[in-house]
Amino acid sequence: MAWYLVFWRHRSTATVVPAASASQARSRAQRKQKKGYGSTVAARRANSEDSRLIRRGVWVRRRRDGSTPQFGSTRSKARARRQHSRYRRWLGARG
Repeated sequence: MAWYLVFWRHRSTATVVPAASASQARSRAQRKQKKGYGSTVAARRANSEDSRLIRRGVWVRRRRDGSTPQFGSTRSKARARRQHSRYRRWLGARG
């Protein structure tokens, strides 16, 4: 069983689920869906960096376009943070 990142229409980050396939990952993520998430748009297998974080119990911050504020150069981290701000209207009143 592998780790999958399931992405939502109205969230900038993914839900992490263990699954044998992408379709199973989608159905497992549906059980964790909360109001305002929207529909699932993608299910991707977690890469080795993300799997390592998941096993350690660390929150994985991976965007749908593959960027992350956790790894990479300062420029790529800043780009990932800016992408987060595009979703602010869906993240609640504090956004």
